[in-house]
Amino acid sequence: MRGHKVFKEIIKDIGITKEKRKGRNNSLVDRRNECLVARYYYYAAIKNKCFEDILRQMVTEFFLSPTTISFIVRDNSEQLQFLKEKSPVVHFFQNRWPHLKW
Repeated sequence: MRGHKVFKEIIKDIGITKEKRKGRNNSLVDRRNECLVARYYYYAAIKNKCFEDILRQMVTEFFLSPTTISFIVRDNSEQLQFLKEKSPVVHFFQNRWPHLKW
């Protein structure tokens, strides 16, 4: 019957619970994308790998398709440009993402 759940929650003093938001956490996606772009820069600028090799390696690291990785890099081109201008050394990446092997 309609409204039965709300009635039970009020009577049992449990309170009305809000529906839990489903989907991805945007802050976690942003952090993943930041790491992905940094990893892309590392392979391209420091390791001098070609585009196809970079995508192949990143597919195994991030469990994303090559197309998705390309879109993420394209959409975060400002961060990539920032890294290019800053020209960080490997130590920068090791401090920022110590769980990855740089």
